[in-house]
Amino acid sequence: MQKRIMVLGGGVLAAFVLAVAGCQPPGTTKDSEGKKEEAKVEKKVKHDGWWCNEHGIPEHECSMCSAAVAKEFKAKGDWCDKHDRAKSQCFICDPSLKEKFAERYRAKYGKEPPPTEDEEDNKEPAKKDRDKSAEKKDGK
Repeated sequence: MQKRIMVLGGGVLAAFVLAVAGCQPPGTTKDSEGKKEEAKVEKKVKHDGWWCNEHGIPEHECSMCSAAVAKEFKAKGDWCDKHDRAKSQCFICDPSLKEKFAERYRAKYGKEPPPTEDEEDNKEPAKKDRDKSAEKKDGK
């Protein structure tokens, strides 16, 4: 009888520990001070279409997604070592290149290309800043 109580008590304790440990919303973790922080989740990007949404370049030409394509650009001497991509695709060194690729997207689909990964990353802080400004104006 005493063994049964110990087993039952141990099971209840284990269930409690698992329940408490699993009570965080998905996508969050706690730092060393116990504060919740967003977990970085890797995005699964499909590379099966014509356009690389992640980088704003036709997929079959994307030196950032394909090692084989990158090797070809490097062999031609078309490489930006600083940003680890084809120089002819480096929107950081030459922002006008982005428009060149966007024109190709518009010609094919008749609409604006989707935002790139960099544009999405830059949009988030700006959105948070706008939200904070709105809260201050509202007196919150």
